[in-house]
Amino acid sequence: MDLWAVFGWTGGGLCALYVLLPFLVRFYPWIAHRIVFLHFVEHPKVVFKDLKKPESFGLKNTRNFYLDVDDESTIGVWHTLPGNAGDQIDDNDEFWEKKLQEGQPIILYLHGNSSSRAQPHRVELLKLLSKLNYHVLALDYRGFGDSTGFPSEDGCVADSYFLYKWVRKRSAQVPVIIWGHSLGTGIGTKLTKQLCDNGEPPDGLVLQAPFTNLKHVSKLHPFAALFRFLPWFDWAIVSALDRIGLHFKTDEHIASVTVPILLLHAEDDFTVPHELGELVSTRAFQIL
Repeated sequence: MDLWAVFGWTGGGLCALYVLLPFLVRFYPWIAHRIVFLHFVEHPKVVFKDLKKPESFGLKNTRNFYLDVDDESTIGVWHTLPGNAGDQIDDNDEFWEKKLQEGQPIILYLHGNSSSRAQPHRVELLKLLSKLNYHVLALDYRGFGDSTGFPSEDGCVADSYFLYKWVRKRSAQVPVIIWGHSLGTGIGTKLTKQLCDNGEPPDGLVLQAPFTNLKHVSKLHPFAALFRFLPWFDWAIVSALDRIGLHFKTDEHIASVTVPILLLHAEDDFTVPHELGELVSTRAFQIL
């Protein structure tokens, strides 16, 4: 077989894959589920390290622990102390839980898709917030990192709610802020909506790189750039999100949020277009 024949077969195969992939998603919607969460993808710098040892990731004054949410999910959590908490650190649970009552605000950090709480840019944010004298509790949702179970929209919200209740029970009247990033903004807004509806609101909500809803961002995400011009894109890919119960309707849920909201979005964000953050901001101001 000559070189041109090889190129012909290869090119034909790629073209066939390009046309068939949306149909595969249509008939096997679990593919869309994996693409949304990417929970099986780990950062190369994290693969061979132990999440039980946050110090191996450069985090000081941080402990690792686990919470049993339900029969399906046990979540891994890091608790990083404020930078002004001092160097007298004890290993027992009582010491760490009492620290939550000392007055420094507490941030519940909800990360985006793929990897774990140890992804390098997440670790850098934990370090920054600690330097600003915040407690930070960062969890891995079910199926992420070393947490058990399998991710779903409601499952991720349930894990976050369980940690929120755990923190509230131990923090007296100390302010608790929910901070969501990327996919975590959809989880955080839905969680905050539920908390406001139930009369147990947090003290604030931070949305870093938010998007309006999953259908909208799925059409603008770089992964979809090659496919969104196909006439069957909505029928094949977008409809799959409904059939697997993934919506993340931040633009709807934010209408029920009654606490202060801070939106952060880089204008050059390649993954979640800045315009989506502006739409979320517009929607939030319409409620005022």
